Amino acid sequence: GDRLETVTVDEMLERIREQLSEHAQRAGMRLCVGSCRNANPVRTNVDLSAVERILFNLVDNACKYAGSAPGKEIFVEADQDAHFAIVRVRDHGPGIAPRDARRLFRPFCKSASEAAGSAPGVGLGLALSRRLARRMGGELTLDRSAGNADGACFVLTMPVSG
Repeated sequence: GDRLETVTVDEMLERIREQLSEHAQRAGMRLCVGSCRNANPVRTNVDLSAVERILFNLVDNACKYAGSAPGKEIFVEADQDAHFAIVRVRDHGPGIAPRDARRLFRPFCKSASEAAGSAPGVGLGLALSRRLARRMGGELTLDRSAGNADGACFVLTMPVSG
């Protein structure tokens, strides 16, 4: 059952920050949470447990893929615009090649050779995360404008509640 709550994006991150932080710490990473400190914070209707699963997946992927990067921070940043509450998850890892980006959200998209050289479970995690986001009327995308120079950046958007 979906338990929807109406929260600001900062409140949402505050509620799940500890669990995400602990997970990052166990992987030797540091979670940096940035708030949007907007004068008029928008509110969004979300199932917090679903948001937690999505962000946990993103943080988990960052731990796996960016774990060997010199920058050990994972940035989780709250943002908003007129229509959406936004959470960005960025790392300093190798980033995601354009050819991989296209099929990133398909379940089990990895070939055997790719799977051998990469972390397990990423295909399923992202496909599931996107499905959870869409069920709440939101979306989960890879921000390609960030380029590959500075790791991967995933963007979770959730509609502002009327």
